[in-house]
Amino acid sequence: MFKKLLASVVLMASATASITVLADMESAQAAFKKGDHAAAIKEFTALGNAGNISAQLILGALYSKGGVIPRDDRGALVWFQRAAEQGNPEAQYQVGNLHENSQLPQNYAQAAHWYHRAAQKDLAKAQVRLGHIYNRGLGTTQNFNEAVLWYGKAALQNNAEAQYSLGLMYALGKGLPKNAQLAIGWLTKAAAQRYPDAEQLLGDIYLTGAGTDKKPVLAYALYDLAISHKTTTLADAIKKRDRLAKELSPEQMEYSKQLISEFKKPESFSKTLNKYLEKSDQMFRFFPAK
Repeated sequence: MFKKLLASVVLMASATASITVLADMESAQAAFKKGDHAAAIKEFTALGNAGNISAQLILGALYSKGGVIPRDDRGALVWFQRAAEQGNPEAQYQVGNLHENSQLPQNYAQAAHWYHRAAQKDLAKAQVRLGHIYNRGLGTTQNFNEAVLWYGKAALQNNAEAQYSLGLMYALGKGLPKNAQLAIGWLTKAAAQRYPDAEQLLGDIYLTGAGTDKKPVLAYALYDLAISHKTTTLADAIKKRDRLAKELSPEQMEYSKQLISEFKKPESFSKTLNKYLEKSDQMFRFFPAK
């Protein structure tokens, strides 16, 4: 997280800081890169105390990550909150995240408050977290409409987690009318970004034929991808893939392995999937269609 923040704040500092402040920031960054962390942190702290958002973000990230300095989530909260109160959306998201997922006492109300402020500035990852809070009723009344709203905003920014979340809601009929085609559409978008839970859920859909034809060759390939990308339900994916390996013919297994190879090529998932689906009716029919 520190490296990403450092890259972003360099651009921010260049655009908004005075020449003096920019020189101080560059000096602090140079000291940090040389390994003189004490000098760098001293300069970042001086800048942060003077209200420099870039320095506040860096200090928040350092305290949150730990390593260079001991991890201190309370210290991270102090610095992120200073930047958040100046309207910085990344800092607002980080404050929300500390209230939800850190060593501090969990406070979903505060998390939702800060996620909402960042989400209103179109920060996709804050929109996703806010969607989760409403979807699961974390510290607030469960509200599927709000969940769909915020997932949708993030999904339209191509956030894979949001696309998966919408696909799951359509697949289960939870908070949205059950719609297999919309589920497959959103899950495919997420899987194209190598989101492993989306790959696994697509595998389930094509294995069982939930709203579509059964396609075990494709299901095997999707389970294999989900496993390689570390799906959160790894044992289940392995069990299903290995069961299919015993049921598929040698020809089907060979074709599935070809699919896996094509799927793994950069930017090729959607093209490969569409090509397979177009041909699937003329190919293997392992399970009878219903």
